[in-house]
Amino acid sequence: MSTAIEETLKALTEFESQLDSAKVIATEAKKQMLRKASEWAESAKGVAVAEAHKTAADKVSEAKAEAEKEAESIAKKGQAEVERLKKSLSAQRSKGSDFVEKALLGEQS
Repeated sequence: MSTAIEETLKALTEFESQLDSAKVIATEAKKQMLRKASEWAESAKGVAVAEAHKTAADKVSEAKAEAEKEAESIAKKGQAEVERLKKSLSAQRSKGSDFVEKALLGEQS
């Protein structure tokens, strides 16, 4: 009977040893899994940030192009207004010169 007890104790000791080994393997697997998950998260974060930068750059580029187009339109309108004002001043200068000339010559109209 003592042989049966000894074999049972031996089997339990071996089982306990295997259980300890399994715990070590499970702990190491958990560490690796957490490390991989962290690496994947960082990678995904990098991709997301890169895509966000690209999207922002595209939006800024579109806004800049639109602003430049609007500025060009405003500049053209301003130039047309300046030309109109020059013509008006030129016409008024001629009338003003005639008025001053008549006033200096004593002619009144």
